[in-house]
Amino acid sequence: MREEAVSPVIGVLLMLTLTLIIAAIVNSYAGGLMETESKAPSLTLQMSYSIVHGMEIRHVSGDPLPISTVKLMVRPSETFGRNASQYSSHIEKRYITNSDGASWADNITSLRPGEVGYITNKSNEYNLSYLQYDLLDSKYKPYWFNQSTNAGNTFFLEVYYKNTMISRNEVLIEG
Repeated sequence: MREEAVSPVIGVLLMLTLTLIIAAIVNSYAGGLMETESKAPSLTLQMSYSIVHGMEIRHVSGDPLPISTVKLMVRPSETFGRNASQYSSHIEKRYITNSDGASWADNITSLRPGEVGYITNKSNEYNLSYLQYDLLDSKYKPYWFNQSTNAGNTFFLEVYYKNTMISRNEVLIEG
């Protein structure tokens, strides 16, 4: 009886098993070295907008919102007409303040639950240059939130964290 063939088969299986074990160890070690991206905050925001008084952004619950890594956009809804949502505008952080008047661009690092951000009516401009800075040209006038004819319409406030939308709220324009 010849048993020569058993030894090479077992040898190949052992080498294959050893190779797989080494590959698993290297993979787990290398995976631990990689930087993981921080997860986006999960939060609930409430917004209100008045043509006379401005906008209020209230953090109701959830994770603190890191101001340095967020971008806020406003976008007219379809209540302004067909394709109105293409006219979005970026809100500059320097125009958003807390209850003490400190700017999000300078002094505020995060918006925590219970805190409020404001865009107030300055110099009787009804927030147009503060809220829709990208749409100041008069050809966009039908989409301006500060027009009394647009009271009752809605717009969206979108919050982006590292280019990922984390919040989108529909806001009613009050007179």
